[in-house]
Amino acid sequence: PPWPAEPGRPVDRPALIRYARETLGFDPFDVLPLSVPEAGLTGAAFILSEPVNPAARAGHRVYLKRMLLTEHADGLLPDWAFFAHCVVDASELRPTASREALYEDSLLTATREALGDQVRGWLVRLAKHDPRRLGEFLQVHHLGVKALALHDDEMLRLVDQWWPMDTNVGTLTLAEFRQRHGLIRYAASLDEFRQLAAVAAAQDLAVVNGGYTYDTELIERLPAVDRSVLIERLEPSDLTTRFDNLDPQVELALRPFLAAAQRALERTGCEVVIRAYDPVSLPALYLVSRSAAFNDQLAASRDKADELWGGVLDALAASAPPDRPQLVLNHRNPLVRRVSTLTDPDLVGLAVEALYGQALLLGHHPIRAGDAALLNSSFLGLLGRAVPGQE
Repeated sequence: PPWPAEPGRPVDRPALIRYARETLGFDPFDVLPLSVPEAGLTGAAFILSEPVNPAARAGHRVYLKRMLLTEHADGLLPDWAFFAHCVVDASELRPTASREALYEDSLLTATREALGDQVRGWLVRLAKHDPRRLGEFLQVHHLGVKALALHDDEMLRLVDQWWPMDTNVGTLTLAEFRQRHGLIRYAASLDEFRQLAAVAAAQDLAVVNGGYTYDTELIERLPAVDRSVLIERLEPSDLTTRFDNLDPQVELALRPFLAAAQRALERTGCEVVIRAYDPVSLPALYLVSRSAAFNDQLAASRDKADELWGGVLDALAASAPPDRPQLVLNHRNPLVRRVSTLTDPDLVGLAVEALYGQALLLGHHPIRAGDAALLNSSFLGLLGRAVPGQE
């Protein structure tokens, strides 16, 4: 074999790379020798240089006492190590009766754990001695590392220090984000981040996008590893508390407009409020708290449920805290200020319905059938007002 037959012997890396190219058919990103003495196992793990599907189980080339058992052995490495392809020779592992796979017993379980530890140790060494190389590896195989970090503290520290995450202030690692902003405020879904990131940035709120695979779970696990880490899930109330209230006289003058706007949107279950906030170009923002989203899901499920489940959902709805989504109109926006001076109640209703529909679309919120009908009627109504004339 091209790897050392005994642990501690020097590794001929060019020979291993040549073996991978000629026998396995690919150029490895890196090669690390493997050794599990209790299983009489020696071999090498070849790190794949191309991304692969994490759900696909990698087959490994296994020899038993120098005789080829299979080229597609399953279960030799932990599931998270899908980025490694192993070639090993073992003297103590047992084959199945068909001699097509390895027999699952306590020795194979211990061997799998030992090999996983060796792959993990390679990652840790890479982080300490060659961060640039680690960055290249993470760009290809970050899913496997993040999956391991869900239950491995050392890997979580590695992800914290080296994996760049999407934020509304640029791409940063979690360690860099903490250093700049202290608190890790995060959006738990991609839609939530899209809805609130730009407005949060305008209010000087830095937010991490936790919507990608494993990111939210990793952020929420960080305080268990480092008690100094402070995390907080982004809530719409975080934004509204930073919006400026209007002068009392201005707010008093806007009461008739707000009453007409509320009547127009009453059927949507939405509360209309007016505040002053940045960016000025944004006329309206639709905010849904987690409790309001839960109430909406209850209502949608109640409409589809039979009598038995309808009673259960009614009981849940009765115990849920009352909370309504908010359409927050931006008084700094010139269009909103002009709309607020309209005296025609019908035109106010059409304009507010149009702003409501635009806020749903810009915030990537789901469009219900009623919302789609309202958006269509407001568009046609405004178009009819804009094109005067007799039919």
